[in-house]
Amino acid sequence: MSNKASQTKTAICGIINVTPDSFSDGGQFFALEQALQQARKLIAEGANMLDIGGESTRPGSSYVEIEEEIQRVVPVIKAIREESDVLISIDTWKSQVAEAALAAGANLVNDITGLMGDERMADVVAKAGAKVVIMFNPVMARPQRPSSLIFPHFGFGQAFTEEELADFEKIPIGNLMEAFFERALARAEEAGIARGNILLDPGIGFGLTKKENLLLLRDLDKLHQKGYPIFLGVSRKRFVINILEENGFEVNPKTELGFRNRDTASAHVTSIAARQGVAVVRVHDVASHRMAVEIASAIRLADDAENLDLKQYK
Repeated sequence: MSNKASQTKTAICGIINVTPDSFSDGGQFFALEQALQQARKLIAEGANMLDIGGESTRPGSSYVEIEEEIQRVVPVIKAIREESDVLISIDTWKSQVAEAALAAGANLVNDITGLMGDERMADVVAKAGAKVVIMFNPVMARPQRPSSLIFPHFGFGQAFTEEELADFEKIPIGNLMEAFFERALARAEEAGIARGNILLDPGIGFGLTKKENLLLLRDLDKLHQKGYPIFLGVSRKRFVINILEENGFEVNPKTELGFRNRDTASAHVTSIAARQGVAVVRVHDVASHRMAVEIASAIRLADDAENLDLKQYK
């Protein structure tokens, strides 16, 4: 299997959450206008892609009905598409939401259940000829783990048998990810999704221990060996904040320093990811992550750099 570490500069995917906890007034017009403003800002800062989500997946969040999710994301996608040809990703695990979003102008489906949450999703993606992010979802694979119980239930029904879930509890995280992807990729192949339209996401921050998050990040090269580009989301994840907190850094998001530290630390992880050839990083603060991507990608692609003599500092 060929190594699919990116041979070009890592792309940046800016996050736009069209959810009540993102837009406090809750009005549709307000949410649309704010989302469009955020899209313009992210594009201006260097985003190559925008990820639009209408349902929070963070711990403690609640299920959003299909029609409500569609009403949240479709107007935003249409508005962005009217004024920009930027790549648009729809962050959903529900096939009906994906269908509506793709029809509205989205290019890619970012499925945090890895095609395992809605049995129609693979067919929807294949029929549209769209790209898809297949995420390893440890919460679905180990639903009774303490680190999983704080998350909402992902998917319609149960994706794995009780026997499979029991086996999943016994194996190391790298092997678990391999087993999950084996099943998800088989579903993608069966539906007819083109191999070149698939990206893999190691699911950082989803029901993982601190050590498991770090191991998956350390071993991204092993994931590249599967032969697919990697889509990675680590921005403002709890394990990053935990490392800062353990080492005495301010992390309270209500303070300017704490808020900035979260993005600075996240950008350091992006730098490591870009150096390893991750194809796309999904981030909140595009400006800080772009700097990390530019430097790390330049080092990784050093063979392609111009052999210029540098001028003296002025």
